[in-house]
Amino acid sequence: MKALSTLTLAALFALAAVLVACDEDSTGIEPPSGMNFSFSGDLSGIYEAAGTPAVDTAGRPEFGSWAIMALPDSLDGIVITSFRPTGDPRGDFFVLQLAALHTGEFTPCEPNADCHGRIFFGVNVDDFSDYDHYFEILSGSVTITEIRDDRLRGSFEFSASDEGGAGSQTITVSNGELDVPFGSTTENNAVWCMADGAATGTNGPC
Repeated sequence: MKALSTLTLAALFALAAVLVACDEDSTGIEPPSGMNFSFSGDLSGIYEAAGTPAVDTAGRPEFGSWAIMALPDSLDGIVITSFRPTGDPRGDFFVLQLAALHTGEFTPCEPNADCHGRIFFGVNVDDFSDYDHYFEILSGSVTITEIRDDRLRGSFEFSASDEGGAGSQTITVSNGELDVPFGSTTENNAVWCMADGAATGTNGPC
């Protein structure tokens, strides 16, 4: 009887440990770092990007995976940017702009609103004006859940259309999670140059 009681007690401790671990995973206490979302529609896939951009001597982001917050934009808001490599020198470039830095929900996300953004699929890091698709966010929302001294966390979902929002192809972005560091001045300038170049069809100089 005594041996059975010891075994039962050990089993209960093991079960409690498993339940605690499952609870931490399910609550998302430590979500994946970087930028992560799924997209479906005329284009579909899983987007994952993390890290900070390497910057070349010309002040341009080099080919590689990264996701950072660049501050500030032209309206003193925040800009969250990421790049998912798909094949050197191309990848998918995501730009999300918010009117101010605070926790809470930003909605609606649409052109010229306090929350707006775009995804460039197949952008060439050697020529920002060269890309396959330009999807503009037309509806959706972003929720910033945590602001630390060096990081930003949140979630998002939205729909977007190609040709800068005027096209017939659409995608739906879901399960969006962001956990990104604040970029340095050099990194900020580099990704801003890339964002401006892609949006305006120019290629620097940075």
